[in-house]
Amino acid sequence: MDEERPVADDPAGLGDQLGGPPCHLGTIVVLNRDLLFGARIASTARALGYRVSFAPTTDAFVDLVRTVAPPPVLGVIDMNAALDWATIATLAADPAIPVPLLAFGPHTDVAGRRTAKAAGVDRLVSNGDFHRDMPRLIQRYAHAPR
Repeated sequence: MDEERPVADDPAGLGDQLGGPPCHLGTIVVLNRDLLFGARIASTARALGYRVSFAPTTDAFVDLVRTVAPPPVLGVIDMNAALDWATIATLAADPAIPVPLLAFGPHTDVAGRRTAKAAGVDRLVSNGDFHRDMPRLIQRYAHAPR
């Protein structure tokens, strides 16, 4: 069974280690450096039936999105740390990688929100909305066509 798990950069060690129902709906790749909130994302996604792979940097996130097999069903981007939006824009523009991108960040960061949208993020929500509606947002945007 271990051979079915994607090889991923998971610095928090959260991936498939939280128990719960077997993962069968696909993999969600998360760009996040906050270990405590990362645990909440992983727990929520696993409860919904998804695998979770974490990346601590933009480059690691893009690498995971490009290499996880089968392709991930959703990319989640935490905008609360420095990001390389040009690299994310290249990923979002690649028709061979049709992974929907969901980002969350401070509602007061107007410039960051504009940059995220210009980079091709499919859905952008505030930190509060993501925290409050995480299960619904994951279910809505995972597998969403780009």
